[in-house]
Amino acid sequence: MKIYLITFIALLTLGLGLANGQTLEAINETEQAVRKDGKYAMLVMNAQHLKAGIKTGIAFNSKSEKIDFQIVACGMLVKEISEDAELKKLIQNTVSDHGLKILVCGLSIQQFGIDKTLLPEETPITENGLIYMFGLQELGYKSITL
Repeated sequence: MKIYLITFIALLTLGLGLANGQTLEAINETEQAVRKDGKYAMLVMNAQHLKAGIKTGIAFNSKSEKIDFQIVACGMLVKEISEDAELKKLIQNTVSDHGLKILVCGLSIQQFGIDKTLLPEETPITENGLIYMFGLQELGYKSITL
């Protein structure tokens, strides 16, 4: 009886470990599923997510120059970009050095009364960031919102 209990506990523990954990091989396989000619987009609303998006875009570009990756900044992030010199510099360097596309939402500019001249020249303005994202989805882009 004691051996059955020990065997049962060992199998249960092993089973739970396998059910909860993904193997490194499976993780790598999933990460490698990104298409070398894929179309991807992110809608971001804070500086931390913008920075993560930039890192992701740079990583994609290092995999393949054929990947089209776009970031759309909306909400308070747009105001933050207009006021934060370091954030502006990061965007400018990212666009010039890595060729990433970073756009700004025109609705956010209106909502927060932002002076467009305070935004980096490297960030084109889309009239409505949400409609732009829907358009990207219709064009086959895989997208996430953070």
